[in-house]
Amino acid sequence: MSYVLKINILLYLNSNFYLMEIEKPLVEWQYSKEEWNEFVDIEKANKLEDNIYFGVAILIIVPFGLMFYRNTNYLFSLLFSMPFAFLIPFLRMKFGYKHLQKNVLHPHVSIFNEYMMINYHKIEVASKKRRIKSLKIIDAKNQKKLLEVDIQWATRKGPTNDEFRILIPENKLAEAEKLIEDFYKSDN
Repeated sequence: MSYVLKINILLYLNSNFYLMEIEKPLVEWQYSKEEWNEFVDIEKANKLEDNIYFGVAILIIVPFGLMFYRNTNYLFSLLFSMPFAFLIPFLRMKFGYKHLQKNVLHPHVSIFNEYMMINYHKIEVASKKRRIKSLKIIDAKNQKKLLEVDIQWATRKGPTNDEFRILIPENKLAEAEKLIEDFYKSDN
């Protein structure tokens, strides 16, 4: 059973014909501004914690790698890795989570078969290169529920994962559970 309603629309643009598909979302959730702002605070705190661990890992692993492969002393290796340990997590927080903005006028999330739209930011979740590894509902602060979408893609050194968490509106929990159930049915 397909959840995608496809309507072919022929557009004429710059003397070329383009075929655009409009599809019906699997789920579409609207939020109040206060509800969205609370979710952004929760999610940014989660991402900040992840980035702190990432920075600490850089401070632990890189100096030993430099000492072993470049025969440098520990102090120099530590001083060399410190800017990276602070800069990389900072840049990830600044540019990696553009969909997590506060005070959005009409906050909404739409989930399609191949992508998610979070406040007009498109996030690819399924394609030739990416796939959804898992979907699950997790508990958050203030008795909120989040839908965690774990995305996986292949790299030269093996699979890489990233997860996106989306606030489930209180009256949409059953819809989220059905989305997960349908995902695992179609995955088999």
